[in-house]
Amino acid sequence: MYRTKELYNEWNETKKEIHFELSEHSKKIPTFYINEREIWYVRLWVNIGYEENGKWGFIRPILVIKKIGNLFFVVPMTTKTKNSHFYYTLKSVRFSRPSSLILSQARVIDKKRFEKILGEVNIAEFFQIKKLLKELYL
Repeated sequence: MYRTKELYNEWNETKKEIHFELSEHSKKIPTFYINEREIWYVRLWVNIGYEENGKWGFIRPILVIKKIGNLFFVVPMTTKTKNSHFYYTLKSVRFSRPSSLILSQARVIDKKRFEKILGEVNIAEFFQIKKLLKELYL
């Protein structure tokens, strides 16, 4: 994605909407439940350098690894498949194109960013992914 100052300004406006429309003082607080192993569309930001961005409307699919209150440790997904220890190609979930996790881009995000559930990985594959994340980060 080609980045311009206007794109960053657009993301800043979107971020304000997400934060203030879904603030703790609003009646629009999301009431849905999010669980480990689930794949969701979330609103990710315009990032710097090689960090993974959201795409159209700043939306990108992610896999939920761990719930920590209203925060979630997640791994962004991509349709690119690479033979690297930084990528893991999903086997138990099928979309229109092969999907990979970008293990090196794991991060913590707030529940306010979640938009729509897409599916979930099976338990065995989820434990394999967690093992790979531990090897990569610890």
